[in-house]
Amino acid sequence: MILIEKEQEARKRVCLALDVPTVDKAISLAGELSDYVGMYKIGKELHTAACNEGVPIIKEIFDRKGSVFLDLKFHDTPNTVYGAAKASTVQGVSFFNIHVAGGEEMCKRALEGAHKGAQDRGLPERPRVIGVTVLTSLNDSDLEIQELGIDYDDLVMIRTELAKKWGLDGIVCPAKKAGGLEKEFGSDFMYVTPGIKWAGIQREGQKQLYTPDLAVKDCSNSILVIGGAITKAENKEATAYNILQAMAQHL
Repeated sequence: MILIEKEQEARKRVCLALDVPTVDKAISLAGELSDYVGMYKIGKELHTAACNEGVPIIKEIFDRKGSVFLDLKFHDTPNTVYGAAKASTVQGVSFFNIHVAGGEEMCKRALEGAHKGAQDRGLPERPRVIGVTVLTSLNDSDLEIQELGIDYDDLVMIRTELAKKWGLDGIVCPAKKAGGLEKEFGSDFMYVTPGIKWAGIQREGQKQLYTPDLAVKDCSNSILVIGGAITKAENKEATAYNILQAMAQHL
């Protein structure tokens, strides 16, 4: 399939979530859909499976000319996160994420680790460090149960402000919130948006959902993390292409 210019632009903003239990399945999906997605998300499930199988999954994706969003959501002591960030800074990783809730020192140490990793490995630039605001599997009711005393939208706003203040390169937030946040915090900040649905299909467990066409219409600097909406479709390639077509209308 030859993509027109706007579809190519849309493709660069689609990150396919490889939320699968085996390396073989992940590599198969990456190969099947490479014409329609610009990058791939490697989360805890696949990362652990790859370690168990002895497969350098980031290198496998990079060797197939794919870039990686390393979705390990670091949240630990500042020194531990420094080490994890440094270890995550390898060829092929475009960005990785940490929890803003870990605090200022942890976030700044993550940036330091990424800088040091790039320096030690001779990489031309470090990966971007993205702050998780509030998980898209949560909503107001969940936060009430946790007795945080604040609603979902306010917590996303507060943590986005902190992420920007502390020097992070962007945030993870619900797609339907990204447009408003971009107006508040600028288009030089990156908005990574899970919870994308299409034709009624999305990954189980998501409560903050939005469609890809509206997501790019609202926000000019977002990366759309799309998993089940494509990987659970009967015809994955056709679905991925239809998503690009819908996005292209607003680019």
